[in-house]
Amino acid sequence: MKVEWPELRGVSGLQAKATIESDNPLVTAFIYPQGVYLPSINCCNRVILYVPAEDCPNGPVQNRLLVG
Repeated sequence: MKVEWPELRGVSGLQAKATIESDNPLVTAFIYPQGVYLPSINCCNRVILYVPAEDCPNGPVQNRLLVG
C-alpha cells in the first residue's frame, strides 16, 4: 500500500485527493490553503495537501505528500 505520492506534487488538489484515496483506502486526504496553521500531530490515516489559498481546492499541490 502506498504511503507517499511525490508524483502528485503540482497536480490539482482535488485530483491528488482522489488518487491518494484510491491508491490507499485506509487514508483520507485533506486539502488546506497554504499558510493555514495545523498542529504537527502525526496521524497514520491522513495526508495533508496544501494548495494556493487563492485557488483552493483546485490549485496545484505545493507540499510533499505522505501519510502522517
